[in-house]
Amino acid sequence: MFIKAAVVAFVASSIYFLVYKKDVFLLEESDAERNIIAAWSSLIKLPSKSFERLVVGVNSNVDLIVSGVDLLKALKLKPGEAQNLDQLNSLNDLQDIFNFFFTKGSAAERAFLNEEVYKQITRTAESLEDAQFYIGGNAALMATKISSAFPNVKIQYIGPVGPKLRDLLPQSLIIPEASNIPVDEIHLIMEYQVGEKWGDNTAPVATRFITSFDESNSKATMIETFFENVKPFDPDLILLSGLHLLEGQSQEFFSQRLAVIRNGLNNIPRELPVHLELASMANKKFVKEILEQITPAINSLGLNEQELSFSAHAGNGPHPQQFAQTDGQPDVHKISDMILWVLKTFGYSKSNPDSKLSRVHFHSLTYHIIGTYPGVWKNSPSAVAAGTRMAGMQACDVDIIDPDSVSLKFPKKFYLHTGSEEIVFNASNPVISWQREGFEFSLSPVLVCKKPLKTVGLGDSISATGLMYSEFNKMIR
Repeated sequence: MFIKAAVVAFVASSIYFLVYKKDVFLLEESDAERNIIAAWSSLIKLPSKSFERLVVGVNSNVDLIVSGVDLLKALKLKPGEAQNLDQLNSLNDLQDIFNFFFTKGSAAERAFLNEEVYKQITRTAESLEDAQFYIGGNAALMATKISSAFPNVKIQYIGPVGPKLRDLLPQSLIIPEASNIPVDEIHLIMEYQVGEKWGDNTAPVATRFITSFDESNSKATMIETFFENVKPFDPDLILLSGLHLLEGQSQEFFSQRLAVIRNGLNNIPRELPVHLELASMANKKFVKEILEQITPAINSLGLNEQELSFSAHAGNGPHPQQFAQTDGQPDVHKISDMILWVLKTFGYSKSNPDSKLSRVHFHSLTYHIIGTYPGVWKNSPSAVAAGTRMAGMQACDVDIIDPDSVSLKFPKKFYLHTGSEEIVFNASNPVISWQREGFEFSLSPVLVCKKPLKTVGLGDSISATGLMYSEFNKMIR
């Protein structure tokens, strides 16, 4: 009661510092972060019915985290030609693709196909003074985040788990014997900070580039085990990820594994929600196949600006060239248009009743949007706010956000969608909800950490948090 009263008193006292602009009260910039934090505290509420039993899979590994620039220097590499490559085979490929995303300031992931070169790179990375080992893989990170934030939730985790990873994972996770592998899969995380330089190039934001040579995850070897263990555990939510790691395989192999995944998903009852977390891909045919074959068989989809914009590019959606944008945050109206396109094209509607997709959670560095089909999901304003709050907490590695350690990068003026009237952002009411063409949307800005300590797994934590604050009501047919 005291905390709630204090928040109310704080918000009330803040009114004296408001300035009037275009019929909307706005806080001065120096007070915006503080006001948003207070507003989140008042707004964010757990759903009336929470998820209690989860099955999570299928990609996991050990992350080897290093400074990307330091590693490239140790490998005696200099900025090469900026190229967005589908796959990596050589040191030159690594320097070219790192240069592309470093200057763009966009998180990305690509598979390495040459095992010997990859071993050379990881041996060099392990020798760096700042090298660190962490839990890796979207699925393992989502399971870990939920386990720590919601300790009463029972989680069965299925994915390739080697000796080092098992020591790192929470003891509370239920891991079937079939998940064990003798040697850990190692993924290389090349982080960089905002303003960091590599040659003549400067990073516009703090993020990372990921690469790996990974047999277990790249061939989805645990996918059959995953679906076999769903029914016996009797979950009320399923979280699936790792499809992007199939991108290094042939078209025939990719399609075969997607068919297995699709069949497994189609055997899951409609009343049991499934969330799919995407990650960076560069093959248009593969992404289009995921959109057409997999998204109608899931209930919820999580993805960032690179993944959403490339999906629109691959699937002939709106703003198809947005994925090539080299700097700055994505325009709200363009992202909103693309989310609506995903929901209308691949999601549930009266004209497409066989699809299960009814929720899209988009996350970027500066804001998040959740779009849903009405009546299927509840509590989206709290869910999107909880996700954005988690982004600041994890990036700064704190339990409570210090307003002086974060910065509001969200535009003061924006459009909710193409053709809408201009909106002036009000920091005292940061979560915005609206309806468009029969779908519901909620948006919240992110308070960006000024000195981020760790960027890996941020999207996974965001999506996991958003899901745990969401309520699945029913699947209409």
